[in-house]
Parts: sequence; C-alpha cells; structure tokens
Amino acid sequence: MNTAVERYYDTTLDLYEELWGEHVHHGFWDEGERPGADGADRHEATDRLVRELVAYAAVPPGAHVLDVGCGIGGPALYLAGPLGCSVVGVTLSAQQAARAGEKAREAGLGDRAEFHQLDALSTGFPDESFDVIWAVESLMHIEDRVAFFAEARRLLRPGGRLAIATWSVRDGALDADEQNLVDLILKHQVMPSFSSLEEHERLAAAAGFAEVASVDWSRAVANSWDPEFALVKKPEHGRATMVELARERGADVLGFFYAGPLMKKGFDTGVMTYGAVRAVKPAEAAASPQTLAEVVETLQTVLDQDDAWSVGITAATTLDGDLELESVELAAVSRALQARYGDRVDLVGHVSGLGVDEIIAFTVGDVAAFVAAHRDGAGPGQAATEARRDASAQRATVGDEPE
Repeated sequence: MNTAVERYYDTTLDLYEELWGEHVHHGFWDEGERPGADGADRHEATDRLVRELVAYAAVPPGAHVLDVGCGIGGPALYLAGPLGCSVVGVTLSAQQAARAGEKAREAGLGDRAEFHQLDALSTGFPDESFDVIWAVESLMHIEDRVAFFAEARRLLRPGGRLAIATWSVRDGALDADEQNLVDLILKHQVMPSFSSLEEHERLAAAAGFAEVASVDWSRAVANSWDPEFALVKKPEHGRATMVELARERGADVLGFFYAGPLMKKGFDTGVMTYGAVRAVKPAEAAASPQTLAEVVETLQTVLDQDDAWSVGITAATTLDGDLELESVELAAVSRALQARYGDRVDLVGHVSGLGVDEIIAFTVGDVAAFVAAHRDGAGPGQAATEARRDASAQRATVGDEPE
C-alpha cells in the first residue's frame, strides 16, 4: 500500500498543483455560499478548511507540529506562517517532500517548516516530541489506523492535541450498491478502507486519548467534487490529455480523473462523509510520594550511596546540576527503573528527546512523574545492584569525564 501511495502521488503531483492548487484537499463553504459570487473561490475555500481545523482542534500558536501526509506543504505553510508554528511534514512521496521544501524556502519559512519522505508509523522521532499531530486527508491511506492512534499518542507531549480532517464513510452497514461505489473510490484513490467518523472517535478513545470529539463537515465540503461549482480547471484537450498521461505515467494516473464523479455520487447519496476529529493526550500522572521515594531509592542503589545521602534528595534535585549524573550513570538508572517498572520506563530514551535547557532542568521529581506515567505494573527486579556494578565498571574503564 505504501509503495502504491508513493507512486500515485509522485505521478500526479503536478496535476494536483496545476488543477487543484496549493492545498491537496477539500474546500470549505458555508451553506448557500458560491465561488466567485461571494469571493470565496476554491483556493480560499481550501485555505479556510485549514483554518477551520485549527479552530476546531484548538491548535495553539507556536506549537511544534508533526504534519502526517503533508502533501506539497499547503497547510504546513499556514501553520508555520500566520500561526508561527514549527512544522515537520512527512509524506510517502519523495517528490511531494521536495516540492514542499521548495515552497517553504520560497515563502521564507525554511527555518520553521521541514519535510521528509517517511512512513508516519515509523518516523523514528522520540517519545513526546510534538505538541500537535496534524493529519489532513491522510488517514485514508493508512491501513493500520489502530497503529496510527497509538503512534500519535506516543509522539505527543502530555496535553498535546490531535487534529484530523478525513474522508469517511457513513457509520453502519452498506448495501451492495453502496459498497461497490466505496470500493471503486478506494481503488482509484489508492486507499485500503474508510472508517466512519464514529469509528475514528472509538479508535482515539481506545488509544487512551481524552476529550475525543468529531464534527461532520460533509455539507460544507461536498461541492469540492462539483467542477462547475468549485471552478476546478479541466485538463487541456480533455480526454486526449488523459490518454496521453496514462501512456506516459501508467494507468494509475487515471484515478485522479475518475475520483471526481465517484466522490460526488458518494456525497449525493450520503454514503461518503467528511469530518474533523480532535483529541487530547492526557497530562502526565502525578507521582505519588511512594513513587518518588522508590526513585530516590533506585538512585541511591545505582550510585552506591549511603542512607544519609538520600535524606538530602528532594523532588527539586536536578540530575545534571545537583547530582552531576554522567551518561553511563543515567543509563544504569534507566535500566534499574525498567527492571522495576517495565520496559516503557525508558529514561534514557526520554531524556535524549529533550532540549539542552530541559535536560539541565530535569529533576528527580520529573523522573518520578515519568515513571508514574509509563510504569506497566511490573514487579521489582534485581537489576539495581547489577546496574550499579555496571556503572562502576564502566566508570573505571572510561574515566570520570562527563559527556
């Protein structure tokens, strides 16, 4: 599926930009509004859909955003421009990523918007890297949506927001004719399946998100597929152009042209829907006094300190400044905590995703809060003593020079 999606967007990039515009997604119109007469042409309508999602999901100005399925960068440049966000866009299409980078530099936003050819389910970014996960019309291409919501939760910082706009399907069973129409749309648009808006909500809640909600924008966006209404440019020489493109680029490119009538029928019959989904990653669980005491105990064991040492350790004690932990000692503490609380308590992985100032300010209380949020109930192990021995041995080998 990933290979097919990459090929589709690589071969249609110029068509979308020429005929559809900067935003490779639906437009948003108020009831009774028409392009031209009210000054809201298709390009303004696609701009507006981005603003509507920003408002609905409460995307904060200046946020660090991961744009999943960034296309040629239209929404990302709004987020990085007027909203002042820093944006990392990912797409399966190398050509889309390259074009989005060009557009960012042309707009003077190259320092706030970067784009990469990456699979959104395996980006390699550290835990809690982003304030917002933004996904405009990309979930339809992701076969494992359970994995998407799990990965979004992993990548979001506590309190971070999920902002989705997506093609969707009516909730409930479809009859044979309706299913046939949906299957044709899926085939020509290189999509594995559709979920209903309600199913998106269920998946987000199951992944542990809070404040999950959706809104149906079907009536506001349906006219995107009416070429007379939306003023979509037609290819010069019509069908002859389509045949020539198919010869040059392969038959898959024809899906670009077939989608319009199929989607219009889908909206007209109510089978196809469209909407936005928002959710929030819950704030980190507060560390109990017992957890804080256990963290101090682990530190004492790993660092081979006596009981008098632990009396002076409080939640405000910093790892870098007060304890002057070296990297080898931090790794040993991380292993001991994982042995006690489970593999999810990867302190080294968490710290490696922090900025320099955050590392300097990281406290014992922060460690306890991280443990409280990620512990999986694993029972205590015997690794603390072994970790202390490992740390001592490695210090003897590498010396006491800090990293």
